[in-house]
Amino acid sequence: MTRRIKIAMMASASLLLLGSCGGSEPDDNQVVDASDTLEEDFDVDLFESPEIDYHLPSPLQVASIFKKSGLEYNTGVTNSADNSGNYNDELSQHLNFGVYSADMAYCVLNEQANEGRIYLGVISTLAAEIGMEAVFANEDLMDRFELNIEDKDSIEILMIDIHERTEEYMEENDMQHQSAVHFAGAWTEGMYLGVYDYEHNGSKEGLGAQITEQMAILGNIIKGLKDPRNDGMELGWVITELENIQSTFDAFASVSAYYEDESADELTLSDEEYSSLGELIKALRSKITNG
Repeated sequence: MTRRIKIAMMASASLLLLGSCGGSEPDDNQVVDASDTLEEDFDVDLFESPEIDYHLPSPLQVASIFKKSGLEYNTGVTNSADNSGNYNDELSQHLNFGVYSADMAYCVLNEQANEGRIYLGVISTLAAEIGMEAVFANEDLMDRFELNIEDKDSIEILMIDIHERTEEYMEENDMQHQSAVHFAGAWTEGMYLGVYDYEHNGSKEGLGAQITEQMAILGNIIKGLKDPRNDGMELGWVITELENIQSTFDAFASVSAYYEDESADELTLSDEEYSSLGELIKALRSKITNG
């Protein structure tokens, strides 16, 4: 199976800073037109990891994939901030750092700034628990959030800055391998939010396709989790759950049919297949967030 699925990822203009700011401090006064979008085509093999190790998007990018399909904001669906005190072991702290990062992105993209501010505080606390307190030690992050709380574009830029600081810190401290653990949590939460919206809101057009797009990222997450430097985190059950999700998806009849039809432009799962995939996602998310 060598055919590749082309993913069209729509990113707001602010997301372009993710690859261009080079670790420099974003300008709080920078004007960003969120209505401008850029379509980037990515060829991602659904069944083999790309050659680039651990090449993973940010939680904000993941949330934007679903947002473009009309995913609605659902109150009370994100992982409650009250649960953060339950994560006392290293693995649950790393995974839920990713979960809460995705929740913050979900809130910000849906203009729920007050909720986003709460999640910023939660991920700051978890960062301290997992040895990344320096990323959030500077109070300017919270100050900038408060100052720009009514400006969605500025908050998005702040989130990009947080991601940049995190990546830079992990690189400087030889912790890059742990980013796959964070992203396993962020990916699971993003998929969970998409599945919830798919199941509970009337219009399903487009959202299913975004769920399918997210599956193209999964192989790289699994590859990153298997990095030998992560052996001390007891990731076996997480890898097993994600591999089960991947193999279940690969075995769907619609996936096979897609690869057999050279003229097919888009992969769409049946309702039964979406339901089966959704149950696996919800089960994994429950295990992660229940600590």
